[in-house]
Amino acid sequence: MEEKLSKYYRDIDIKELRKLFEDKLFRVSPTMEYVRNLILDAKMLLRILYDKEFDLKDEARKDFVSALLYFIEDRDSIPDKLPLIGYWDDYKLLRYVKNKHKEEIDRYFSQVKHFIANYF
Repeated sequence: MEEKLSKYYRDIDIKELRKLFEDKLFRVSPTMEYVRNLILDAKMLLRILYDKEFDLKDEARKDFVSALLYFIEDRDSIPDKLPLIGYWDDYKLLRYVKNKHKEEIDRYFSQVKHFIANYF
């Protein structure tokens, strides 16, 4: 997983990342539960990245960006042909990042009093 994260990281403006992410979401159909969870986790990571008032640790920021860029990039046509399994690797990578930086995510939610999830 670390290899994927380092391969996909690049310095990117958060607004550009958000636009790329929203474009990708437009093409992803949340048909399976893990795809819905993938989208929710990705939205959460983007929200934390986008919050200028939260001092996110640099390693977490880089991993969040990498995981989102991995999700955004069209690496193959599997999602189009087999949506049931097409996003499984994206899901696993985002879950890995979420677990790796659980303390940072918990710290974020302890500081944000009103978090409203944008489900779809």
